[in-house]
Amino acid sequence: MILVLSTSTGKASTEMLTGVREFAQGTDWNIQSIEFNGNPFPVRDLIRFWSPVGCIVEASGNGLQPGMIPHRAFGTTPVVYIGGDTTLTPKDATCVTHNAVAVGEAAARELLTLGFSQFAFIGWKGHAWSELRKDAFAAALKLNGRDMSSIDLPSIEKGLPLLKRWLAPLPKPCGILAANDAIAEMTLTACRLLSISVPDEVAVIGVDDDEAICEHTVPTLTSIHPDFRQGGRFAARLLARKLHRPADVPSKTTFAISGIARRGSTRLFKRRDDCVSAALERIWRPGGAKLTPREILAAFPCSRRSAEIRFRQATGHAVLDELQKARIHQAKQLLANTNLPVSAVAENCGYASLAHFRDTFRKETGANPLVWRKSYRCEAQSGQRMPT
Repeated sequence: MILVLSTSTGKASTEMLTGVREFAQGTDWNIQSIEFNGNPFPVRDLIRFWSPVGCIVEASGNGLQPGMIPHRAFGTTPVVYIGGDTTLTPKDATCVTHNAVAVGEAAARELLTLGFSQFAFIGWKGHAWSELRKDAFAAALKLNGRDMSSIDLPSIEKGLPLLKRWLAPLPKPCGILAANDAIAEMTLTACRLLSISVPDEVAVIGVDDDEAICEHTVPTLTSIHPDFRQGGRFAARLLARKLHRPADVPSKTTFAISGIARRGSTRLFKRRDDCVSAALERIWRPGGAKLTPREILAAFPCSRRSAEIRFRQATGHAVLDELQKARIHQAKQLLANTNLPVSAVAENCGYASLAHFRDTFRKETGANPLVWRKSYRCEAQSGQRMPT
């Protein structure tokens, strides 16, 4: 029995547990997951009840405070922690943390590529992972000769008035990295209340790619996706080593990011066109890749030819090219994160035939879908980064 104590909700926790279960498929482990409910974990009683041979503890998120996990109560049971907040874990604990440097560099690279010269970070006071992301973002910008402004909000509940006062005089246009998607959502709300145009005046990037947030903001939210599944696999692998070779276990390891989910909050155009913005939002929403150019352009209040011209003027390419990018992106996500057969992936991504999908995918990636899936999973298991 392996006991997994989850202390956050949403995509991060779900994917972490999925990664643990993926590793466990090659073992005799039985995984039991217990969710944190905002009170101190009854660790001693849980150990007595389940008698686990090892534990994985997600020590982050959902209101967890120092002392809520009584670490001594684990006794001699081997434990691996997932989480970047050192105040929540024992001093010499075996930990798997996110790669804050990768997050900061990815955000800086994205915003610099979009042409911004002003930058800012919006953090969450009192959270170590927020500080790590801020420092990494600042370092990446400094490497490129840029500075940034920053603010640390006291909480989600109390942050909006303070954020509005800070955003109003901020030099613009400005590229902003928020500590996570919840902070980024608040930033978009503040911009809307201040009539600040997103992404023309302020472009916003979040972290975690929590689709429950990112797909329902206005505009939709671009977000960096830490590879939580890889984090779960790494934690399970470290625990397996602690069980069999306890002297041969590193105290710290990190998991990478799997890419950036680009959405409306950073989607800048050569020419501003609200109809084109709406078309792009529709293409990149779940299920949008299955649409046809005719269906997308039918929403424009003009002829199809005029709509095609407007789309190309704003984006620099045809609507079919944008659909193709969305389809390949969705295909990669399905190949990487599900066991769907290639034929089902092709159908889900709007391809009329399996042969067309294979040819298009090979042209875009250099590999057929099955080879790409195998390569992705091998590189994810080894900790190497894979482009998305």
